[in-house]
Amino acid sequence: MTRRTERVVSKRAYTIDEFCAQHSICRATFYNLLKAGRGPRVMKVGGRTLISDEASVDWRRAMEDGKR
Repeated sequence: MTRRTERVVSKRAYTIDEFCAQHSICRATFYNLLKAGRGPRVMKVGGRTLISDEASVDWRRAMEDGKR
């Protein structure tokens, strides 16, 4: 019997919709957090707004620590 291994690939950047789904927040909450200076770092790539995996991790840690 062979052992099947699956490679888990994490995304390097998320769209706003993907970020919101991953964190169980709606788009309105995302934009309210940004407006209040409590949102994740974002980057513009062409006409798209993306959140890097690193920014997502940093944002979660800051929210857990109550720093945002």
